[in-house]
Amino acid sequence: MKSVKKVFIPEGASEKYGSLFTEAGVEVVSSPDLADAAIAIGGDGTILKVMDMLLGSNLPVLGVNAGHLGFLADCELDAVEDSIKCIVSGDYKVDNLPVLKTTGPGGVQVRALNEICVSRSAEGGILHIRVLVDGREVAVVASDGIMVSTPSGSTAYNLSCGGPILHPKLPVVIVTAICPHLLAIRPIVVPLSAKIEFTILRSRGKNPLILADGVAKCGSMAGGDTIVVESSTLTSPVIKTGRRSDYYALLGKKLGWGYRG
Repeated sequence: MKSVKKVFIPEGASEKYGSLFTEAGVEVVSSPDLADAAIAIGGDGTILKVMDMLLGSNLPVLGVNAGHLGFLADCELDAVEDSIKCIVSGDYKVDNLPVLKTTGPGGVQVRALNEICVSRSAEGGILHIRVLVDGREVAVVASDGIMVSTPSGSTAYNLSCGGPILHPKLPVVIVTAICPHLLAIRPIVVPLSAKIEFTILRSRGKNPLILADGVAKCGSMAGGDTIVVESSTLTSPVIKTGRRSDYYALLGKKLGWGYRG
């Protein structure tokens, strides 16, 4: 891959960690337009924000874990020197993570790297949501909400709601209900190419929100409203140096598998 000579580090992290890169001969620039790569330093939430900010720029992001789990990171903060050497020498690859999109009832389009979710508001009650995949009805779900998650987002909100963990390279997405009222309602995995429709059949109280990666960006839904969640033409490029533990070892370590409680 192309040797990285200039990096963009968002304000705040640049002041705190920029010297790690300048001491290794990498120039820290003030704008992503001037950079060969971006550096996101923090937990998964911080890395996600940087990736979201750069969507559409095609600038690859190196995630450095300075938080807790760090599933989106390529390396830990105490091992960043090795990753710096790799990107400077061009010894890395770029994985393109899938991105979801939807358009709210008001016409505002949003994108998400982890999940797009319909969620009851704090003042709202149970939702009744019809779910269609590629035009075919799958279920009518009574729950607190429902989401579509990417493989890279499978270890985020999806996991908290009982959804499966997916390998990041699988070309699929997960449809997961949030606190369903029937135990028979289980997450399903569908192709990345699928178009998934959510229609609000009934809600009580304040209208449910549309959340993209946990943020309300395109308003709410009233009874009868429908949104379609599908794969975006955009992808999110991330740098992988191969210096971190393999995916399965990392998963076991982060989730505490193999350890007695």
